[in-house]
Amino acid sequence: MSGKIQFGRPVRSVRLFDQAWSWRLDLRTLAVCLILLAAALAVALVTLASGEFPVPVPDVFKALVGQAEGRVHMVVVEWRLPRTALTLLLGAALGIAGAIFQSLTRNPLGSPDIIGFDAGAYTGALMVIILLGGGYFAIAAGALAGGLLTAALVYLLAY
Repeated sequence: MSGKIQFGRPVRSVRLFDQAWSWRLDLRTLAVCLILLAAALAVALVTLASGEFPVPVPDVFKALVGQAEGRVHMVVVEWRLPRTALTLLLGAALGIAGAIFQSLTRNPLGSPDIIGFDAGAYTGALMVIILLGGGYFAIAAGALAGGLLTAALVYLLAY
């Protein structure tokens, strides 16, 4: 049997050149990333504007550039902005951690509960509880050790 088998549609891409680097960007991936970034920023704006002390969106922008009155500036910049920024950063960190996890285990559908990392952490915590009867710190350390041991075992088995 001869012939070409084509799956899906052709990928459209753009090449960007610099003096030392060259990038090839898939337009669909770029569009999805920009849409998700816009959605995250919109949710962040809603988070900055809503709460027990609601702030209109124009006042949120004024507070972000430092032109708002005292109370609005305090609510937006000192109370809500750090929490919103931390939420965005931690969400990005979890996404990166998931991507690293999937690449290390060589499993694009891999998650800690499927691979068994959580079972290793539970086992480590249970062993500390049963054998040592430890407190909170000892149980957490046992769970961490069990999870790391399971991770090392899965990593070795993946290669």
